[in-house]
Amino acid sequence: MKTLHNLGPSPEHEQYRALLPQFWERVDEQERQLVALGLPMTGLARFGRDWFNGWATQSVSALADCMAEECDFIDSTTFQNIRIGKQETLANCAACFEAFPDMAFYPQDDSLRSLPYTDFSHGRLRMVIPWRGIARWTGPQRLPGTDIVLPPTGRCLNFIGVDRYVLTDDFKISHIDTDWDMMFMGIQLSPINIRSPRLGTMKAASLAARAVMPLLRLIGSGGTEEHRRFDLPIPGIALLEQGSAGAPRTGAVTRNGVSA
Repeated sequence: MKTLHNLGPSPEHEQYRALLPQFWERVDEQERQLVALGLPMTGLARFGRDWFNGWATQSVSALADCMAEECDFIDSTTFQNIRIGKQETLANCAACFEAFPDMAFYPQDDSLRSLPYTDFSHGRLRMVIPWRGIARWTGPQRLPGTDIVLPPTGRCLNFIGVDRYVLTDDFKISHIDTDWDMMFMGIQLSPINIRSPRLGTMKAASLAARAVMPLLRLIGSGGTEEHRRFDLPIPGIALLEQGSAGAPRTGAVTRNGVSA
């Protein structure tokens, strides 16, 4: 059995943990600036620290302290279904720790775009936090909504996403809305060593799409003449940023999403 005792935690924790001191300094400054503008953001940095620390220590009770009783959540694994209630939300956290005993979240990188986005609207605090999750899969994983349990592969996980929070006046979470790429997670955790697409492959696919799509629209039988001649720009891929701990870098992407 592949367990954390045999394999140890993901070796990438140290790399992203090193981003935290500067990140929290920036969040502290962000809070001071928002409060100076008259927004009710006193407690923003403390909430962020408590929430990240709860995940880093795999403490369900610490996460519970960050939630309001009415807290519910929706994320990629719920298939657009909202899970109602604090206990249901905490059960999801516990299931995550069971499958990934070293699960922790960090800033995506050291840029300003990784700082929280906050506002105060309609009398409610709202916050968006971009994050990077690091873990090794060493525990059983139950497929949501089923009785199917997948055995661990011992593979490491490095993935990014965003959380959108609705908060009470005392910075307790009343709603969590999470987005992340399930396919990329599946590729990384697969028992088969599936390589992530290289930059050259992605650029070639983008170039092919730019050449073929206008022709397909012209010969298509559906839509109007104006629709078939509409030249929707398809962006070219110039670089890969997934996994970069600092400035964006080009190059191939490894299994764990770190640019080579």
